[in-house]
Amino acid sequence: MKTFYKKNIQLNTNLIQQKNLNNQDTERISKLHSVKECFKSLMEKESDVERLRYFSKLITQIDFQLQKLWKFEQDVTYHRFWELPKCDCPKSDNNDVWGLGHRFINNSCVLHGNKN
Repeated sequence: MKTFYKKNIQLNTNLIQQKNLNNQDTERISKLHSVKECFKSLMEKESDVERLRYFSKLITQIDFQLQKLWKFEQDVTYHRFWELPKCDCPKSDNNDVWGLGHRFINNSCVLHGNKN
């Protein structure tokens, strides 16, 4: 298998111990983070709106899988969607309400807005 994206993924060792994760868990988490970074890299080069939205949905599913592997509740309010490439949603506003269940969406955002 040919690898076309490589980034050093560092996991929180304190959280690994706290959640009592084993080597298999941490290996899966690392691989999922690598896959997520790969999709983000593809998004940076992509201009097709449908493909960008598809990648965004895949990343959302990866975030759910990561939450499960880290033994957290699977909760979309903790996904940092505004950090995705090409996202034009308000960064500061979304940082302020992260985890509270509210989202600030820019209607002209190619990933999350209502316009195509």
